[in-house]
Amino acid sequence: MEIKDILTPKNMLITLGTIVILMSLWGMTHGDEWAEYGWGEGNVLAHDEAYEEMWALHLMPLGVMAILTAVIVTGKELAKIAMFAPIVLVNMLGGMLILTSDNGYGGTPTGVSAALAGLMMLATILTCVSGFMHNRVEELSEVSE
Repeated sequence: MEIKDILTPKNMLITLGTIVILMSLWGMTHGDEWAEYGWGEGNVLAHDEAYEEMWALHLMPLGVMAILTAVIVTGKELAKIAMFAPIVLVNMLGGMLILTSDNGYGGTPTGVSAALAGLMMLATILTCVSGFMHNRVEELSEVSE
């Protein structure tokens, strides 16, 4: 079995969507931990936990959208979506990282939070790669016909 057969846009969008949903659920149930990672232990106010939980909730629709897109869209269009959809996550999370670090927010998550973040980054990269591989394969097969 080739890597191209494993890394299909459908599989990768479903995987990425599932990881985003799991990370969102984890953040909604562990907002206090995320607030401590961000603001530092002993520097967390009551509303900080609520903000973390709400941000986690706002990520969930991206996961749901990725899964529904994988199920509904097919062919070259799905490959294109898989190529470009990860830009949304990179833009949003990268932008948040830059803006929050300017305000003294930042830390290194540990445990499950770190594992989910790492898996999400890996799945984001592989989703983009899968879209590129399958988009190029169809273009090359059209040219050779």
